[in-house]
Amino acid sequence: MSNPRFPSDGTLHSPKKEFQPRVGFAWDISNKGKSVLRASYGIFYGRQNMLSQVGSITDNGAQQFGIVCASSFAFTCFGASTQPPTWPNIVPVAAGGGIPFGASVRVFSKNYANPRIYTANFGFEHEVATDFSVYFDFTHSKGVHLTRFLNFARTGLFPTLGDVFVTSAVGKSLYNGFTAGARKRMSRHYQFEVNYVLSKDKDDDSNERDPFTDRSFDINNLSLDYALSDRDIRHKFNFYMYSELPWGFQFVPRVQARSAQPITPAVRTATNRNTLRKDNKYFSFDWRLARPFKFGERYELIPTIEMFNTFNNANNINPLSTPGLFNFDGFLRQGVGDPRQVQLAVKFTF
Repeated sequence: MSNPRFPSDGTLHSPKKEFQPRVGFAWDISNKGKSVLRASYGIFYGRQNMLSQVGSITDNGAQQFGIVCASSFAFTCFGASTQPPTWPNIVPVAAGGGIPFGASVRVFSKNYANPRIYTANFGFEHEVATDFSVYFDFTHSKGVHLTRFLNFARTGLFPTLGDVFVTSAVGKSLYNGFTAGARKRMSRHYQFEVNYVLSKDKDDDSNERDPFTDRSFDINNLSLDYALSDRDIRHKFNFYMYSELPWGFQFVPRVQARSAQPITPAVRTATNRNTLRKDNKYFSFDWRLARPFKFGERYELIPTIEMFNTFNNANNINPLSTPGLFNFDGFLRQGVGDPRQVQLAVKFTF
């Protein structure tokens, strides 16, 4: 801590000064209830989960530290000539304090701040016929102080230490999304909604709270990492409908589709982060057919048949060059998605 170049002051900063104002309005443009303009703006702060904090609380060099040892024929630790201790012995620590040569620590940056998001939304909806309207929506979201986990050992400033993972607040992101859609309220025995989203999502680190990996290409030039985010989905399409058919049947179809997400080539360079696309485009047509039978006012028996992924699309979940032990991007499974499935059910309500 006495080294002014060390990136931490040994504390976890308090988030009590976060100010999060929000404002919005809705305007009936024609004063006839046919057209409405909506807009909103707000500032939002993100919280830090315990997985991001636990390393800096327990593995900070004061409570404990890590020693990396190579399991080769010359079994040594961090380039030192001594071998690792044999259980139950421990790594000796000098009586005057300090930590051993090559110890690894995790700390919070002295300039750390919780993630802050500025979000603006503008929407317009117009009723073009009875119970039927079209709408357009634009969302702008800018993130600053996003959490990045950086290994300052790569800077060469601390040659006596091993890994120096610093929880930093230097990340940024930018999302712009445009939605066009139509909806019909329930009348004449059916209702539906359909929309299409065109969006672009950029950031410099899509770690999703993964505290174990420094994802930067050059720790001395973090701007090289700013590109499409791992979450970027350029095109989305959604449709659903509820309809009441003759003879008391109810039919509910749903369609979901999206384009593939980005991936970085196997050999990372300064300019190629997320320049390719995964083979994980998604399409699914699902539907449900039901026929309720009522018995008096209180009882109802509902036989149902449902089919998911009707056309048996592959829908690869998260294709990787090598299987991952775990990840933090929202997809814990690997390989193809769910196959076509049919479900028969009977529900009784009373």
